[in-house]
Amino acid sequence: MIVSDYAQTFTKKPFKNRIKDTGFLIRHSFTIIGKDEDIKTPMIKMGILTTILRIIFFLSLLTILTIQSHQNVGLIALSVLIWLIMAVILIPIRFFYDVRQKGNLCWVVYNTLCGTDISYRDAVHHTKSQKNKLRALGFGELALAYSRTFKKDTGILINLFLGFLTEVWDLLSHFMLPSVVIEEKKLKEIAPDLKSLKENVPASLTGVFGLDFAGDAVKQLLLGAAFLLTLLSVAAGWLLTFVSDAGAINLFANEGLSISWIPTYITLFLMALVFGIVGKLVESIKIIYFTVFYTSIKQPQNISEEMRADLTHYLTLSDTEE
Repeated sequence: MIVSDYAQTFTKKPFKNRIKDTGFLIRHSFTIIGKDEDIKTPMIKMGILTTILRIIFFLSLLTILTIQSHQNVGLIALSVLIWLIMAVILIPIRFFYDVRQKGNLCWVVYNTLCGTDISYRDAVHHTKSQKNKLRALGFGELALAYSRTFKKDTGILINLFLGFLTEVWDLLSHFMLPSVVIEEKKLKEIAPDLKSLKENVPASLTGVFGLDFAGDAVKQLLLGAAFLLTLLSVAAGWLLTFVSDAGAINLFANEGLSISWIPTYITLFLMALVFGIVGKLVESIKIIYFTVFYTSIKQPQNISEEMRADLTHYLTLSDTEE
């Protein structure tokens, strides 16, 4: 019932407005980040881990791409083994690691709002006591991620349900995180809060729930750039075959058309790293925003006096001069 009520409340803004909101959120989120250097630490750690995993994946692709030159079955088997290890071990670990870092980020931001200066180690110590609940949130994100991966093999009704569940979970999980980290509530105690929150949210803030939080907007912009760069890299690969045989493959045997995969590989590699880092930045902005939102609704008396006016404009996505 709660989920369906929320689903009816959320509406997606037009792309132009989402881009505007994206810029506003990024600009003012970095204002909050600037108040405590330790806010950056969980963000950086998430970015480093996702970068390492993507580097490992792309390096493992080199064996397959160069198969024509060495025919080394052992190296191909090693690449397949790396993919299995990533799918079964490394990627799941990343989900749980990210949720823990989001919890650390949430606690540092909360204390910053309250005018308390804590270290990253203090945040790690605090979230350690909530690690089981954070793991439960991580498992929820992991389950949805893997279900989206395999949803093409399911029926249309299941696809629609998974899409709906993903949208709702994205919002609820970002609200549940500060409930767990700040008030140390059990997961079963959060559901009543969700319903009462919807009933007590000030009218000026209800529009916030329709915000797409930049994720889709940023992805659309990056996908457009990635598509253009990929086309250019394919053209560069074709031109490269006129001066070198490095990475050359025949696309059409009868036509004799050759192209080098190296420029495209490098382009996709770099774009994957950019997507990963930007994705973690967007996730961090969500955590910052929802921590501010949660605190302003549940514990407004704890927010330091000097930050209250700025946070009101931040939550409603409106500049002070407006």
